[in-house]
Amino acid sequence: MSGGFDESTATAGRERSFRRPTRSARAAGDVHGAHGGIRLAAGITVVAGILVAAHLVHAVTLAPYFPPGPGPWPAWIALAVVVAGGAASVSLLSRRVPDWLFAAMLAGLAVPVWLDVAATAGRLGVGVTPTAAAAAAAALMPIVALRGTNAPLIAAGAIGAVLAVESLLQLPTAGRATALGLAVAAASVVPVVLVTIAVRGFRRLVRREVDLSLVQSTVSTPRSAVGMRASEELAQLDYDAEALLEDVGAGRIAIPLPPETAELAGQLAARLRVRLIEGRTDTWLRHAVAESAYLSGRVEVDDPGGLAGKLSAGQREGLLFALWLLVAERPRRQSASARVSVASLDEEFDDDADLRIRIDVSGVSPRHVDPAAWDAVGSVGAHHIVTSADRFRIDVSCRTDALVRPASSALDRGARTRGT
Repeated sequence: MSGGFDESTATAGRERSFRRPTRSARAAGDVHGAHGGIRLAAGITVVAGILVAAHLVHAVTLAPYFPPGPGPWPAWIALAVVVAGGAASVSLLSRRVPDWLFAAMLAGLAVPVWLDVAATAGRLGVGVTPTAAAAAAAALMPIVALRGTNAPLIAAGAIGAVLAVESLLQLPTAGRATALGLAVAAASVVPVVLVTIAVRGFRRLVRREVDLSLVQSTVSTPRSAVGMRASEELAQLDYDAEALLEDVGAGRIAIPLPPETAELAGQLAARLRVRLIEGRTDTWLRHAVAESAYLSGRVEVDDPGGLAGKLSAGQREGLLFALWLLVAERPRRQSASARVSVASLDEEFDDDADLRIRIDVSGVSPRHVDPAAWDAVGSVGAHHIVTSADRFRIDVSCRTDALVRPASSALDRGARTRGT
């Protein structure tokens, strides 16, 4: 059974400490094999294959310059074995690269790198450079798209450092040809760096768009409804209460209840009362902010009367999308935050009253805001902006019974604006 419940915890504090349910967290964070991640990995694999083939052609052209013996081919055979084994393992593991497999692949790639460096040592003066080692770095490119980006990037950097050191050690004999060796070392790292930048940007974009899609389901909820957080808490309350009643009914707990059990029953009742009271003002806007990985902690909602629930679906989506563009899509160097205050312009707070929504934004200038944000705010109601040095305020006046644009119009216009 769950523990006690601190009734004195503030709503804002609970929103900041909220941990999204596992099912939605998995949907928002699984960008390795879902949401286009597999297609991205396939495209990177094709590019990596082209680079490996280019290095192989280069090895064929350099083979006559090697002294009698196996030449560069032992390194290439070792690389082929490692790549084939890694590809087969990834296919059997449903295109996943666990830590143990990645460690085994790194250990395997060290073999062709060592063989290639040993075979080309002292040959830079005649234009012989490592080829299998550079191809080994290119083989790390698909792994960047299938797991975290840091480890493959570090491994590629290590290979580039080994090639650079080998070139510098041959400076007395190679002379100007040392620059060729350094160029090969850099060429082995640059593709992995570019792929890392592309994959990180892709994952950041996907996480934000999926997060927006998940929390956007709140716009269609009733005026007072529970979200994912409250649903899971109510489910846990229901389970705890049923377990307690079942123990009492089966005679496992005697009546009158022991002090510990009576205290637990009181805690369950208190938690249920708090949840029912909060449900009157815990509107879709609070759920959208608390359940978003990007809005939570950046947006503060001040709506004691639960008036945001009176907005129509189109107005809700416009307000949510505006908040998203104002604070959630800021670069890391711009830490933007917002406070949303919802109040009624009618003291009677009747269902047809006009609403005033005030959005105080800090940390960003209005000229740096996506133009689609103003279009989204316009779908909520008439608005005007009050600006200052590093903050501004948006005052929106709207009627709850006003005819608004379709619910998807704000997102469609925002997508078209960002696409242009």
